[in-house]
Amino acid sequence: MASEGALDTARLSALFQLEHRARGADSLTALRFVAVNEARSVVDYRQAALLEPAVRGWRVTGISDVPGVDRHSLYAQWLERVVAQQTLDDAKAFDVSHDTLPEWERTVWPEVGPAIGRLVPLAAPGGAPAGWLWLARETPWNDSDRFLLDHMAEVIGHAFTALAPRRRKGRLLGRFKRGSLALLALVLVVAVLAVPVRLSALAPAEIVARNPTIVAAPMEGVVERVLVQPNARVTKGQPLVRLQDLEVRNRFDVANEGLKVAQARYRKALQESFDNPESRAELATLEAEEGLREVQREFAKQELDKIVLRADHDGLVIFNDPNDWAGRPVRTGERIMQLADPASREVRVQLPVDDAIVLQAGAPIKLFLDSRPLSPIDGEVERVSYKPEVTPRDQMVYRVTARLNENRDYLRIGLRGTAKVSGSKVPLGYYLFRRPITALRQTLGI
Repeated sequence: MASEGALDTARLSALFQLEHRARGADSLTALRFVAVNEARSVVDYRQAALLEPAVRGWRVTGISDVPGVDRHSLYAQWLERVVAQQTLDDAKAFDVSHDTLPEWERTVWPEVGPAIGRLVPLAAPGGAPAGWLWLARETPWNDSDRFLLDHMAEVIGHAFTALAPRRRKGRLLGRFKRGSLALLALVLVVAVLAVPVRLSALAPAEIVARNPTIVAAPMEGVVERVLVQPNARVTKGQPLVRLQDLEVRNRFDVANEGLKVAQARYRKALQESFDNPESRAELATLEAEEGLREVQREFAKQELDKIVLRADHDGLVIFNDPNDWAGRPVRTGERIMQLADPASREVRVQLPVDDAIVLQAGAPIKLFLDSRPLSPIDGEVERVSYKPEVTPRDQMVYRVTARLNENRDYLRIGLRGTAKVSGSKVPLGYYLFRRPITALRQTLGI
């Protein structure tokens, strides 16, 4: 052949050396390196890439002059798309023409490599290609280049065929193992996600008094001083708060003096009524005036008696700093403190609207106090507010009231912590992904 006559001894020696290296490769990784890098000693080129069969089409598994393949690079993606446009049924080497490529591949080609490209099948005689070798350079291929490339491709293809049984066996075994493990993992995940658990939510909680007595201002006035300390135990009738009595006492003194004047006028008219008919006529009016003055005095006395607020029963007074009330004006009915039974307690939970779940009376809760987080206390829900309310922190919450099933020595009104409220049973998957599902529905409107 003419092409054979044009071969020089150096290139033939390089071809024999390449054949020796290819047949001696003990792994596909080593063989890929020989195919894309050491073939340059036989045929001159600027770029080489190896493509092997994948699930869909062909994928780049080796590139010259680089240690690894980045399949997300522009060059690898471009080459895989170029090969996908070719007809590879006859397993013969051919030059790739620009005219046969779509517009994007033609536009990108000058950016990724030289303009002359050739695809060479790596196949032993009579066999299907184990891969394709892409070679690119600036000058056209001559007959001697094509002859050497075909012979070199047969050698590399034979080496690929020799390693293929182990590769296919290992790949099938690996796929079977990976498939079995993946299926087993999927079954376990589905089984775990189907486990029924109680839907629950965490919310801040506080121990408060049950049915406390409100100590409120009986009338408008100014607090003179608080007579007890916060959280003090008091007995029935013990003074709690004293209001300023100047105005009330003045009203009582005025009413008292008015009563005395009315009584004096009545007695005088009574004495004169024996001789003076006019005095007898005024008796009824003066008697009525005396009664009015007596009622006014009694009302003023009742107001004076209310100057000191007393405890209606034994209990614990609940309020903040007594200095906050000294000299403070109050309106009628304004709460100053609470009087509660220390043994009568309940839990008040502020459940945020975002974490709201359906709760029924009797639903279980667990209270984790900040002072004793490792000793949860069981309880039951008694009632849930129908509408949410705004907290001082501008947060919308439902007010949940619960009772404790345990009476421990360290429990007292005012302790705070976190409550875990539990609703109905749902699959674990719904429990874990409830918030993402809610956010997705709110975002997409489904």
